[in-house]
Amino acid sequence: KSNLDTDRDGNDEHGRSAEESEMRGVHCTSTLPPNSVCVAVPRRCLVTVEMGQQTPIGQAILMSDLDLDAPKHIFLMIYLLWDRKVNGPRSFFAPYYDILPPTLSNMPIFWSDDELAELTGSYLLAQIADRNEAIAEDYHAICDIAPELANIATLDEFKWARMCVCSRNFGLQIDGHRTSALVPYADMLNHYRPRETKWTFDDEREAFTITTLQGIPAGAQVYDSYGQKCNHRFLLNYGFAVEDNREIDGFCPNEVPLELTVPPGDPLYEARMEFWTRGEDVLHHGSGGGGGGGVAALAAAVQAAANAGREMGQDPSALVESALRAAAAARERNHHLSGRNGAIQAAAAVKRVRICVSNNENTRAMFSMLRVLACNEVELRAISTAPTAASNGGGDSSCSNYVSRALLGLANANTGGQEAGSSDAALGAGRGGSAASSSSPPPISLYRSCRDIRHPLNVRNEKAAMALLIDIITDTLQKYPTSLAQDIMDLVDESEYPRFSNKRHAKIQVRGEKEVLHHFAQWAKAALDVLDVIEMELAIERGDVDDEGNPLTIQDPRFDYVIRAMEDEESSGGDDALHHTIVRYCADVLDSLRREELKIMRRIRLATTRSAERQGQGY
Repeated sequence: KSNLDTDRDGNDEHGRSAEESEMRGVHCTSTLPPNSVCVAVPRRCLVTVEMGQQTPIGQAILMSDLDLDAPKHIFLMIYLLWDRKVNGPRSFFAPYYDILPPTLSNMPIFWSDDELAELTGSYLLAQIADRNEAIAEDYHAICDIAPELANIATLDEFKWARMCVCSRNFGLQIDGHRTSALVPYADMLNHYRPRETKWTFDDEREAFTITTLQGIPAGAQVYDSYGQKCNHRFLLNYGFAVEDNREIDGFCPNEVPLELTVPPGDPLYEARMEFWTRGEDVLHHGSGGGGGGGVAALAAAVQAAANAGREMGQDPSALVESALRAAAAARERNHHLSGRNGAIQAAAAVKRVRICVSNNENTRAMFSMLRVLACNEVELRAISTAPTAASNGGGDSSCSNYVSRALLGLANANTGGQEAGSSDAALGAGRGGSAASSSSPPPISLYRSCRDIRHPLNVRNEKAAMALLIDIITDTLQKYPTSLAQDIMDLVDESEYPRFSNKRHAKIQVRGEKEVLHHFAQWAKAALDVLDVIEMELAIERGDVDDEGNPLTIQDPRFDYVIRAMEDEESSGGDDALHHTIVRYCADVLDSLRREELKIMRRIRLATTRSAERQGQGY
């Protein structure tokens, strides 16, 4: 049942036929009011996961222990391939099979070498290769336990089925059970945001339904929303990239993966790697993720045993020392095993984080990891070491912290970060910069992982982190053969990059990646400019002098003026306006860092003055 009509012979907005542009859509035959069901596909017309499981090949897969890349997709593929081969034109779904595209040349796994070359520099090339490899592995694995698959489909046909299912399946709940299904006719709706329709499985109707969210005039195309996605997901899974992939509020979900790594030549390599990989090879089953719950639970158990030991007149430190030895031994075994394969350790040194133009969780994790990579020796020791918590005289809380630290595999649990907390140690040099520019010591805290440092450690470290970000982005941009400016110019030339062509979609993808990279390069440069102003204010507060011995004075605008100028430019929407995420970082995060450093500096000065006064009074 439908109020729609498929359009295979109509023209696109440039007057080309559907065959020339490879475009087709679904259009209204009459005006559709809001909240009206425009499509209803009966349950018996759906191809579900369970139908694939009931085939002989599906049964063989269920009885095996195969680790398949996308199991639900596999069962839909199996039914599609099996039914087409076994039942052919007699199949109930034969009319549906007849309208499926015979080739999927728009899908990147089927692109030519010349088309793939348009993605040079993009991590999407690796994802395409991984997808091809995963599909081939699934095919051969299934053939091993169900040889009849080879008689039903070749590897190329298996790939075709995979991409048909990947681009067309709907995740549904039927009879209270989550499943996936191919829905004939409904899968012909093209993508558009913001969404104009919604779909579901209606238990009362016993049908898959599409309902309008707004009025749609007669003759207009009816769209589905494939969701808010990065263009790399649209391209890899659906075979297209959205030219202006923005939400109604202006947010662009396009992402680029940024690789952060601990270089082998790092003088602090072992210490940095210990923190960089923390939580990846220890307890993983605690509540809240990351193994923290397991560590806390085991620490609490040891603490309870220590309390019992006290009641019996025994020294509780023996229990803690025993836990330390056991944790250290386990840690040593893990390191020994991982040391057998240098590739494993090299892979662990690289972390890939997907970032977009937003201050979201991934952005904050990226900045956290940059701060770790930018740490000098003193800062690294401070963030990776808990405050001293001896097993005797430290109380129950100290015992718990002490054991938790040991169970995380940290060496020398008896030595906290006291030496790192001194103002002299805070001036130490290390990777990521020279002497610290601030008199305040880095904070001493036990972070669970390298993703948890959500606030700047100090001015020196934040400057080093931002400089490192610029270096990483520069290296990443150099992998592309063209610049962002060139990509923008290329997309204007529709004769060279025709609309709906694979070449154009590739260009849209890499342009989007570079836009994100340029955004964060601008972020880092703006941050460095503001941090320079903060550093000068701190130097004046310390009473530093210039080369001629004169007290420093600020010649350039101070922090408040710089931030106000940024905010005014953002409000006016001028050509030089920074993105609001950058302005808020500078105005809020860096201001908080500035105030904290000034506060610590003044406390130190006050303590020094009082100490001098006491000495002068003979105390």
